[in-house]
Amino acid sequence: MLQEVELESGKGEINKYQNDLSSLIHSCVRDLKKFAESRDHTVKLRINEELMIEFDRDQIYQVINNILSNAIKYTEPPGAIEINAIITNNSIEIAVQDNGIGITEEEKDRLFTQFGKIERYGQGFDVIIDGSGLGLHIAKKIIDSHGGEIWVESEGRNKGSTFYFSLPKVII
Repeated sequence: MLQEVELESGKGEINKYQNDLSSLIHSCVRDLKKFAESRDHTVKLRINEELMIEFDRDQIYQVINNILSNAIKYTEPPGAIEINAIITNNSIEIAVQDNGIGITEEEKDRLFTQFGKIERYGQGFDVIIDGSGLGLHIAKKIIDSHGGEIWVESEGRNKGSTFYFSLPKVII
């Protein structure tokens, strides 16, 4: 994947502009609506209607798409997914919370590494197990390149997960 090679080498170009993060989240949810419906999931948005911040729209779309796709994949039907925006003095944090299969402490350490996919095949979960294990690794590289942070919280197996990422506010 060319973008990952560019991010790994530090040569990937970031085209940051003032954008509406709320609009981008709505777009991503629309793009994944049929996938969520096919898994009998509801997606609830609790975000401000205008979250103006500087970021590369294509790259942050990729991050949101990956996190939301994973929430849909790793939540057994029927499921509930909620997207929240938390505005602080220095950043905007986005939280994608699901009531899915959850993540153990030892799994958390592998999630954002290259090929850090957690194998679910044969474990009796009604989840979609395809994917390369690169999505969260690339998401971390993108968020790092924007000066933000990405992390996950989960109380363990069958207790859902919340993936967060933050982007710094830039005064223009």
